Amino acid sequence: MDAQRDQDRDSMISNYDIPIIKILILGDQCVGKTSLMLRFTDSSFTENHSTTLGIDFKVKPITHKGSDYMIQIWDSAGQERFRNITRTYYRKSSAIIVAYDTTSSKSFNNIGNWIKNISNEVDSKVPIVIIATKCDIKYEDNFSDKGKCLAKDLKLCFFETSSKTNMNINQVFEYLTKEAIRLMTVDFRDRTSSQLQNYLTEKKKTKCCH
Repeated sequence: MDAQRDQDRDSMISNYDIPIIKILILGDQCVGKTSLMLRFTDSSFTENHSTTLGIDFKVKPITHKGSDYMIQIWDSAGQERFRNITRTYYRKSSAIIVAYDTTSSKSFNNIGNWIKNISNEVDSKVPIVIIATKCDIKYEDNFSDKGKCLAKDLKLCFFETSSKTNMNINQVFEYLTKEAIRLMTVDFRDRTSSQLQNYLTEKKKTKCCH
């Protein structure tokens, strides 16, 4: 089903060429990857949502220094059985987020495995950030501080986030956007999906009517 969905998206070619910044979110199951995506793209948050199966997808148009870009966010499943599906998206990425739950020692301890998987698949210039999620929750073991130290050791940028309170969500994506543009990992070759075509068509109609 996921392969067919991706094929359908790729086959929907629009008449507009806009550079795409493809951001892949990785991390264990239930660390808050979907909430992170939805908070940024839809400005929404819910305590309960369906578990991601394979890969989910959202887009958001942005303007950076007068140029239009489309941020394409890929929300990956954290379950082991979907790892091979997720891995096919590594090399397509303009930037990667590795997320862990600040209240979960297991998800923190698995960051090394995610980083190893990334390093085996992607170009070294692809920007990567480590983020701690659910930082609005008070917890006795401070895995946020441990995350800072780990990111420093790996020479990666680190963010404390909360999708519930919208803490640092925009900052994460703004940073990766700037880095992807600076490091030229933006996809200038792909054409946009049907979602972007619909957005631009409606925007064009709005301009014509005012």
